[in-house]
Amino acid sequence: MKPLLAVAMVILCLVGAVAGFYLYNRFIPSPGAGSTSSTTCGDPASISSHVYNPYRLQIVKPCIFASGTVDRVIEEADGDVHLRTNLDQAYSNLTNSGNQGYPQYGDLVVEIICVNTPSQPDAIPACQNYTNQITVPTAGQHITITGPYVLDTDHYDWAEIHPVYSLVIG
Repeated sequence: MKPLLAVAMVILCLVGAVAGFYLYNRFIPSPGAGSTSSTTCGDPASISSHVYNPYRLQIVKPCIFASGTVDRVIEEADGDVHLRTNLDQAYSNLTNSGNQGYPQYGDLVVEIICVNTPSQPDAIPACQNYTNQITVPTAGQHITITGPYVLDTDHYDWAEIHPVYSLVIG
C-alpha cells in the first residue's frame, strides 16, 4: 500500500508543479516582454498605419517597453531608421536566433519609421503626408522605447520593436 501512496504523491506533485508553472507564465509577464497598460503604451497619431507592407510583421505583443544602448544607427531606403540596440539585461529575452550573427549580432532591431523620404518605391505611399517626430539617437546613447514587439518574416524572423511609438534618450 505504501508504494501506491508514494506514486500517487509523486503524480500529485508533478501535476501541481506543471499547473503552477503554467499559471505563473500565463499571468506573470517575463521581464521586458510584458505589455504595458493601454494608458502608457499606445499608438500615438496612428503611427502603425504608416508601416509599409505590414503583413510582413508578425505581432507577438501589441505594445512593450524595453531599454538598451544603441550600437548602430542605419538609415534605410524605405525611410526608416534602424537602431541596432544592445538590450539591458532585464530585456535580453527579447532577441531570438534571427537576431544572432550577421547583420544584427545579437542586437534588437528598433525601427523608427518615416524619418526620411523613402526612395524604395513600395514604401513611398506609407510615408506620404507623414513625418515621424521621434528624435533619432546616436550610437552609444541609452534609450527606452515602446512599440509593438514583432517578428520580421522578410528577415529571418528576427525580433524588432516596429514601429517605435515613443523613445526617450538617457
